[in-house]
Amino acid sequence: MKDPEIDPNEVPEVVPEKIKSPYDFKIFIIIAVIVISFHILINFAISEDNSDTIASVFSFLNPLIVSIIGFSIAIRYRKSLVFGKSYIALAIGYLGIFLGEVTYMIYDIIFNIEPFPSIADVFFFIQYPLLLTHLILNIKFFTPKINSKAKAWIIIMPIIVLAGYSTISITQADIGIFEFDFYYGAIFVYFSSLTLSFAVVGAVIFKEGVIGKAWFLLVMGILFNTIGDTWYYNLELFGAYDLLHPVNMFWYAGYWLVMYALVKHKKTI
Repeated sequence: MKDPEIDPNEVPEVVPEKIKSPYDFKIFIIIAVIVISFHILINFAISEDNSDTIASVFSFLNPLIVSIIGFSIAIRYRKSLVFGKSYIALAIGYLGIFLGEVTYMIYDIIFNIEPFPSIADVFFFIQYPLLLTHLILNIKFFTPKINSKAKAWIIIMPIIVLAGYSTISITQADIGIFEFDFYYGAIFVYFSSLTLSFAVVGAVIFKEGVIGKAWFLLVMGILFNTIGDTWYYNLELFGAYDLLHPVNMFWYAGYWLVMYALVKHKKTI
C-alpha cells in the first residue's frame, strides 16, 4: 500500500552522491550553429526592413519558450517544497523578458520611437529579482547556511563586473559624471552580475548532486545573458546598438542554454 505521506514530486531524502546525466555535446553544437547562422542570415541574406522584424520576433520567442518550459516544470512540482515556487519565479522572470522584447519592438519598429529608456525596461528589469528568487530558494533549501567564501563571492563579483563596465564605458563614451544613461545602465549591469554570482554559488553547491549538470547549464545561460546585458548597456551610451548587432547572439545562446538546463532538470528529477 502506498504511503500517502510520500510526495512523488519531492526530491527523495536519499539520493546517489553522483548521478550520471552526461551532456549531449551535439546540443551545444546545434545551439552554436543556430545562433551564428541566424545572425549571418539577418545581416547578409535578408533586407534591412525585414531583418529587424525577424530579429525582433526571434528575440521575444526565445524567452517565451523558456517561460513556457518553466511553467510546465512548476506545475509538475507544484507540491514540492522548493521546485514549485522557484520555477514559478523563473518562468515569470522570463515572461517579463518576453513582454520587454514585445514592448521594445512596438516602440522601435511599429511607432519608430527610441525604445531606450522606455517602459520595456520595467519588464526587462523584473527578471532579476525573480531569477534571484529562483536561485536563492534552491540554494537555501539544499544549503541553509553558505560559507564565508560564497558570501564574499556574492559581494565582490558584481562589484568587479560593475567596475569593468564603468571603466570601459567612461573611457569609450567620454561621458560626464552625471550622465543619466551611464547610471541607468549600471543598475541593470549590477543586478545581472548579482544574479550570475548566486548562480555560480549554486553550481558549486550542486556540482556533484542531483541537479548539478542542469544547474551548470543554467549558470552558462545566465553568464551569456550577463555578457549580453553588460555589452548592451555599454553600447547604448553612444547609440551603437541595433537589432542586428552581434551582442544579440549572447542573449540567444543564453536562452537556448537555459532551455537545455530546464529540460535536463525535468528529466533528471
